[in-house]
Amino acid sequence: MDNALPSNSSEPLPTRSAPVTLPITIGQYETLVASEAFEDTVGQTELIRGRMVHMNPQGPEHADPIDFLSEWSFERVDRRFTVRIEKPILLAEQNSCPEPDIVWATRRRYQERHPNPNEIHLLIEVSKSSVRFDRTEKMELYAEAAIPEYWQIDITGRTVTVHRDPQDNRYRSIQTYEMSAAIEPLCLPDAKLQIASLFVPDEA
Repeated sequence: MDNALPSNSSEPLPTRSAPVTLPITIGQYETLVASEAFEDTVGQTELIRGRMVHMNPQGPEHADPIDFLSEWSFERVDRRFTVRIEKPILLAEQNSCPEPDIVWATRRRYQERHPNPNEIHLLIEVSKSSVRFDRTEKMELYAEAAIPEYWQIDITGRTVTVHRDPQDNRYRSIQTYEMSAAIEPLCLPDAKLQIASLFVPDEA
């Protein structure tokens, strides 16, 4: 869409399948956001390593696990954390401003800036069409930023891949769990999540 990019650009809006590299800084991106440049854009737009990447709109199969994880998060976090749903985070060293589906951040008001890596304790991405992107570019991005724990949920495969222990720009612990497993975040071990509950609604 024409108003999704600076007025001096003739490039189309980037997509995950064909991103257009643009020399955009976080400051320039935030200026675009503040000017409502993406107001008419369908879906989300993220800044990833200086390029704008367009995210497809969510279908019900994608939106439902996000709703479930939102409720699960709000029910379990204590006062150390604030839960952010599809809100930006600031990865300054990676020139990126992604919008993960779920983030558990240090509890405070983020009125002047978005959370930085030191304030992020758990990050979750729900993947359908973006499985490969979330397993490669997003994983590398979060590892470089030293996000301590990244859960990547594969809707089609019905699995959750848990990434932990970021060192030397990569996660040293990567484990994939299937439907029968239960997982819990390192920052709050009592917050157990049954993976089956993500994909099989309660019959009640």
